[in-house]
Amino acid sequence: MNVEQLYEEITHLTPADRQRLVARVVRDESEGATTRPDPSSIIGMMADEPDVMDEACKLVMTAREKSRMRPADG
Repeated sequence: MNVEQLYEEITHLTPADRQRLVARVVRDESEGATTRPDPSSIIGMMADEPDVMDEACKLVMTAREKSRMRPADG
C-alpha cells in the first residue's frame, strides 16, 4: 500500500478517529526519534551493546591521550 492509498483509507474514518490517528503517529514518531538511534550509524549499530560501546570509547580516549599529534583536551 502506498501513501495515496493509505490516505484514501484514512478519509473514510470519522474526524475524531482521524485526529486520534494523527496524534498517535506524531507521538510515536517523536518518541522513536529520541529513543532509537539510526541503525546505520556506529551508535545505532551498538545500541544493544552499551558495555562494548563504553569500552570502545575508553580505548579511543586512551589512544588520544597518548598521541602527540592530537591531545584529548582539545
